[in-house]
Amino acid sequence: MGEIPRLLDDENGYGPNGKNYIAHVDIPVNVLKAFEELKVEYADLVRAANPLYASKE
Repeated sequence: MGEIPRLLDDENGYGPNGKNYIAHVDIPVNVLKAFEELKVEYADLVRAANPLYASKE
């Protein structure tokens, strides 16, 4: 459940529009929809990034 938010190419993701760690990734609409549905029931399973492993810039 923690990978979808990281793959997003927005200010919170790892794509060019966020942390710029990875190239843009197209996530299929049905995958995003399934993630949103699962997040309602399993929100506690969406892993937050551990700040101990953040890049030092």
